[in-house]
Amino acid sequence: MADLLKLFPSVRVGVKFSDGAYKSERHFLDFVVNGTSLWERVGKLNDMVTVLCREFAIDETRKAVHRLLLTEKADFPDDRRSLFICSECGDLGCGAISLIVVKEGKSIIWKAFGYENTHERDVKLSDYADVGPFTFDAVSYELLLLESIDRLRQAN
Repeated sequence: MADLLKLFPSVRVGVKFSDGAYKSERHFLDFVVNGTSLWERVGKLNDMVTVLCREFAIDETRKAVHRLLLTEKADFPDDRRSLFICSECGDLGCGAISLIVVKEGKSIIWKAFGYENTHERDVKLSDYADVGPFTFDAVSYELLLLESIDRLRQAN
C-alpha cells in the first residue's frame, strides 16, 4: 500500500530580535506524509524550510522539483537530494535534510533521510533513522510536484 503525500502551505514565522538580528518569515509547501508534517518532524528542529519555498527563486524551486522527480541531477554526492534547506538563504552549505529518491516500477521511494552540508563529507543518518522509507504512487507524485511550481508562482 502506497503512502499518501500531500503539500500544505506552511509559514516559518519571522522574528526581529532586540539586538537587531532577525529571522525572515518564509512561506513554503510542507511535505505531509500520511497526515504527518515532515517539517514538524525534521525541518523545524533544524530551522529549515522545504525546497518548495515561495521566497526563493522560482528557477531554483523548479530545479528542486525536478531533482525529486529524478529528471535533474542530484545536488549532493551519492545521488542524495535536498528536501529541507536553510530558511534564510537556501544554501546547502548551511546544511540540509537530504534523502535518496528511487523509482521502482510505478512507485517512488524516499529513503535514507539525513543531515549534510557541502563542506563535510559525512551524512548524519542516525538522527533520522525512524523517518521513512516512504513509497508513493509515481503518477500522483509527479502531478503533485509539478503542480507545486504553479502554486508557488501564483502565490507571488
